[in-house]
Amino acid sequence: MGAMRGLPGLLLGVSLAATSPADSPATLEVANRRVFTFRATSAGSSPSERLASAQARLDQLPMRGPVEKVETRPVQVGNERGTAVMVGPRLVFHVAEGDVDREAGESTEKVAAQAAQVLSEALLAEREQRSVRLLVRSSLLGLAATAIAAGLLWLFVRGRRLALGGVSRVTRREGFRLWGVDFGPIIRSGLRGLTFVVFWALVLSVVEVWVTYVLSLFPVTRPWSDALLGGVLRLLGRVGKAILAGLPDLVTAVVILLVGRAAAGFVSTVVHRVEEGTSIVPFIHPETAGATRRLLVGAVWLITIAAAYPYLPGSGSEAFKGLSLVVGLGLSLGSTGVVAQAMSGLVVIYSRALYRGDCVRIGDIEGVVTEVHILSTRILTIQGEEVTIPNTVVVNGPVKNFGRARAGQGALVSAKLSIGYDAPWRQVHALLLGAAKETSGLRAEPGPYVLQRALDDFYVQYELIAAVENPVDRPLVASALHARIQDGFNAAGLQIMSPHFVLQPRNPVLGQAPPAPGTSDAGVPVAASPDRR
Repeated sequence: MGAMRGLPGLLLGVSLAATSPADSPATLEVANRRVFTFRATSAGSSPSERLASAQARLDQLPMRGPVEKVETRPVQVGNERGTAVMVGPRLVFHVAEGDVDREAGESTEKVAAQAAQVLSEALLAEREQRSVRLLVRSSLLGLAATAIAAGLLWLFVRGRRLALGGVSRVTRREGFRLWGVDFGPIIRSGLRGLTFVVFWALVLSVVEVWVTYVLSLFPVTRPWSDALLGGVLRLLGRVGKAILAGLPDLVTAVVILLVGRAAAGFVSTVVHRVEEGTSIVPFIHPETAGATRRLLVGAVWLITIAAAYPYLPGSGSEAFKGLSLVVGLGLSLGSTGVVAQAMSGLVVIYSRALYRGDCVRIGDIEGVVTEVHILSTRILTIQGEEVTIPNTVVVNGPVKNFGRARAGQGALVSAKLSIGYDAPWRQVHALLLGAAKETSGLRAEPGPYVLQRALDDFYVQYELIAAVENPVDRPLVASALHARIQDGFNAAGLQIMSPHFVLQPRNPVLGQAPPAPGTSDAGVPVAASPDRR
């Protein structure tokens, strides 16, 4: 048709101009609804000028009376075809060829029909928005919805407090102990975290439903309600699709972790039996079984995590990779000292230099070894103090081992003294062995013995060596042994001139008389006599 029937005469004979790339699109919005976007310059008017014309025509529509029907009609202006959007007999705007994307399958008729439908809804919403009755009704419903939402939120806050109180009471019970470990704090933290997640999920759900419902009560804000509800539904849909898509990989990761847990349990059980002495495994000694068990279990878990890592949801994302990089960098920078301690611990453990129960002196610390860990060694001193020594100190410094309290050998204790040549050495041996026999806490097997360490210019160096029953009592037993030696030599009239003997004193250097037979040995060291020269 040469011209559109029923249109004002000003449109006749006007050609549709080509789209100018420099013109930016302009969107017509009515009652918060996007009706149409002008993209082309048509009839000598830019998209912004076409938008202004359409808004002016809409402002001239009558506000009273029935809402006129919105329809579309084809129009040809010049050499191009288009489609006009009409409100009753009035033209509002037209869709030109340059406004549609032909490659996407759009046409002026289809785009104009969609715009007409949206414009019809927008005009009806504007008409309803001016209704006082509708506004009052919507306001009352909004207030009621607000009161209900506030009540639900108050109930959620009260329920959260009650739930946290119940979690604290339940997890303090003794029933959450397993293998001597109290799992109550762990369970309490997990339940509190679950309560936090559930509480805020309910709060956000109530707020979202309330906002969506209140916006839907008013015709002008109804598009916002639809957009909010559609956004939430799209978000839930994406989350659901992601969960369904990652479910097979997640199941695979869980299966790998379960298999790794079973393998770690099997290895731990086997090596633990070796540690207890109930089983024998080649190349694993009972003394090193504890460290071997921890190393093997750690290796199993490392392999398991490496195998399950690619199947974890989000493991291929850039955020996950960045987090892994940061964690790895932090561990590499902060674990230098820990690695050195661990390597020293492996040297101590696998060289079997120290066993539990050994009576040792490391530096200025003397006591009994209670634990040899991968990072440190623990020693119990005579004062009852537990001292933790880093394994780097153990490896780099001298360690004096007085004997191992294992296989019936006992820890050794010694007493050194200097006696003049005028005393028969057989008598000195007998007195020393007699003092050892009378001292409680020394073992009969292996029996004590005496060594003559040196024949010096003025005296003979003797050393009594005996085995202690309990390594922890070694200092106390040594003190009692010294007291018995002093009593024995004083009773025999022999002088102890330690550490140096140069001249025979004019008068005998003897201590107080020994205690009467049957008197208990106090075990308190007797003050040494001053040097005599």
